[in-house]
Amino acid sequence: MRMTPQRPAPQPHDSSQDPLSASSASQDWPSATPAGQDWPSAPAGQDWPSAPPAGQDWSNVSASGPHHLKTPLASSAYRTPQSGLSAPGKSYAVAWALSLFLGVWGVDRFYLGRWKTGLLKLITMGGFFVWYLIDLVLLLTGTVRDAKGRPLQQFETAKWPSRVISAVAVASVFALFALAGSIDTPTPPEPESQVAAPAAEAKDLQAPVEETAEPVEDPTTEAAPTTTNAPDPTPTTTEPAPTTDAVIAADGTALAMLAGLEEKGRAPKTDYDRDSFGWRNDVDHNGCDTRNDILRRDLEDITLKGGTKGCVVQLGTLESPYSGDSVAFDRDDNSIDIDHVVALSDAWQTGAFAWDETTRAAFANDPLNLLAVESSLNRQKSDSDAASWLPPKKDYRCEYVGRQIAVKDKYDLWVKPAEADAMEGVLADCDGFAAIADDDTLLWPAAGEGDVIATREEPAPAPSPEPEPAPAPKPAKATTPSSSSGSSSGSRSGSSSEGSGSSSGGSVYYKNCDAARAAGAAPVHSGDPGYAKHLDRDGDGVGCE
Repeated sequence: MRMTPQRPAPQPHDSSQDPLSASSASQDWPSATPAGQDWPSAPAGQDWPSAPPAGQDWSNVSASGPHHLKTPLASSAYRTPQSGLSAPGKSYAVAWALSLFLGVWGVDRFYLGRWKTGLLKLITMGGFFVWYLIDLVLLLTGTVRDAKGRPLQQFETAKWPSRVISAVAVASVFALFALAGSIDTPTPPEPESQVAAPAAEAKDLQAPVEETAEPVEDPTTEAAPTTTNAPDPTPTTTEPAPTTDAVIAADGTALAMLAGLEEKGRAPKTDYDRDSFGWRNDVDHNGCDTRNDILRRDLEDITLKGGTKGCVVQLGTLESPYSGDSVAFDRDDNSIDIDHVVALSDAWQTGAFAWDETTRAAFANDPLNLLAVESSLNRQKSDSDAASWLPPKKDYRCEYVGRQIAVKDKYDLWVKPAEADAMEGVLADCDGFAAIADDDTLLWPAAGEGDVIATREEPAPAPSPEPEPAPAPKPAKATTPSSSSGSSSGSRSGSSSEGSGSSSGGSVYYKNCDAARAAGAAPVHSGDPGYAKHLDRDGDGVGCE
């Protein structure tokens, strides 16, 4: 007997188990089948519906579900799940490159859409480089977002290369800053337009020329200098170099001695009198005045005047320290003066006003402060200090200023501010010029010594003719008393007239050398009308020389 298989009875369809059910559109797909059940397979000869043709909606497609049930496919059942994140942000590689190379100007911020912070970063030069470094670190750690809060793309792939390159770049920046901070920037020299400022300041401090112009340091000469070189140089104004902090005053230098001098303004010139200094006195009692002592020290090829005990210089040659010229000297046609390196008037206004007579005479006749120079340059200098006059010969200026400093240091004279600046400017170019010592090398030679090559004897002056004796008076005639009275009266009248004539015919007298020069009689030789001992202080037989 043939058995026929029995078909199971149809089971009622559970819509909750059908993934294609319309009601399942509002539910999530189950992660697994219910216990003991399998997902139904497609019936024999049928397949599950595939995706609809292009342009066709799922809502028009139906499929045979389990048990041959045709269920419409709801569009919500196959809708792609929606994500809560928006589209990816800017490229990490681009943002990192802009931050590394252009971050100081905020270009990385502009790229990310952060315009406000980018503009602020641009104005502050990357927050003075601090903000620049912070942004670079934030990029390397992946914490930077664009303006919409989106993370940057490709962070993981570019992270390690960017960290290595950034570390090298940041280390280089710090190394450059450290190197720049360790290098001392040299101070540039001031322009030459400011060089003449000390001289201008000195001129402002001085009174007008009419009131303060000092007579020539040695006013005993009138003749123009006779030189073997060029004519007299033109006036030289001071152009000292500017003072700088780099000038170091080493011990034993003129600059160190200058630093030890007191600095303050000029004192009044009230009561100044050149004669109060006793210039040309025989302070060392060698029988010679100071002028001839300095001439024997500074001149070459000297010819002394005979009969003066080796004191008076008649001829010689001077190698001028102020100009470098060779100047011929002749006592009868004088062209050489003795210059006070620190002028007497300048000394008076920087402390000498308080000295006693002995100190002033020692200062005026100190060989440290005396130089034989051309008369023209001595008049040109007058009573100027280093701020307003320097020798035309530039390579002598260091010694000239050094000697002025040594004199002021010896006699405790102060320096004026403009004068100190000018001195420091000159010494700055002298490469540690040593302070001038007040030693025996500056002393003058003894009488009759020096670079003497000859002595010229002067002929004895012709004796002056003796005055003729006055004629003897005529004997009085005998007269009557009345006549006698008249004769006596006439005799007295004649006697008075004779005495008057004798007085008017007396010798010439000059009160001083100025009067002799005014009369054109200087120099006055012994035996000449008007010669007197008060005009010839050195006793060499020639007054007002």
